[in-house]
Amino acid sequence: MLPVTVTEYEAKSILTPTGGFLTGFSHTLNPYVGCSLGRSLCGMACYAAEMRFASREAAPWGQSLMVKLNAASLYRRDYARVRRKGEWLSIFMSSVTDPYVPQERRYRITRGILEAMVELPPDTVVIQTHTPNVLWDIEMLSRLHERCRLTIQISIETDQEALPGFPRHAYSVSARLDALRALTKAGLNTVGVVSPMLPLAEPTSFAERLGAVASSVILDHYLIGDGSLNGSRTRRRKAVRDLTIPAMIAAADSDDWNTMEKFDQIVDTFRTVLGNERVGVSAEGFCAMAGGI
Repeated sequence: MLPVTVTEYEAKSILTPTGGFLTGFSHTLNPYVGCSLGRSLCGMACYAAEMRFASREAAPWGQSLMVKLNAASLYRRDYARVRRKGEWLSIFMSSVTDPYVPQERRYRITRGILEAMVELPPDTVVIQTHTPNVLWDIEMLSRLHERCRLTIQISIETDQEALPGFPRHAYSVSARLDALRALTKAGLNTVGVVSPMLPLAEPTSFAERLGAVASSVILDHYLIGDGSLNGSRTRRRKAVRDLTIPAMIAAADSDDWNTMEKFDQIVDTFRTVLGNERVGVSAEGFCAMAGGI
């Protein structure tokens, strides 16, 4: 893994009005700018790398992280502004970073935000992470669960611990499944997010494994989920060794996984195993799993 440049700074705001893919939420909240997981398999396939802010970063995606030192105080300020307007507050955390990057262990930015949320709860909050590090805050999350509608989503884009020709996982598949199990056992609402879906070795078994540890599942594909028509952002972006993600999938003798036909088959498989009500698809699924937004 390449070194990551970490910069501390005072941000100007923390709650960002949203739309587009996350149109069902009122705001996004990002404790960091950039993502230190960006050079792993997760970061290679991350839609955030194609967002406008990423193109302005001095270092390549995954090699820089900006820490919003004043995030908790900004949440309190922005919360008051939203509530003064009498508006619904539904937060997706996070859209263009991971709230549990390894540096969170030192900085505790996400932890500070959660403490502020317990004091000043939004109506709904969805925490989206790729890591089992969310377990650092399981007690705080249980407290927040009592104050608002909380959903914790962990992304697991494939059932394979290693994909030929692809970078390694930032965190193992088994560790993320174990984290979902622990969160669900604690009484929290959990979602296993297969996004963006990469080739699966055993789709039926994977559906069973996710169903055993998570409240529900979201399936997403770059063709419909990267915020562009027919996945054009993903198709043009060079991910590894001047290869695009579709080219890497094809090189692994899995070109059918680049098609909506294959994706639709996997959706049918998951719904057969788990039932329609436990399986969401892409943007609609993200909003539905957050609880009737």
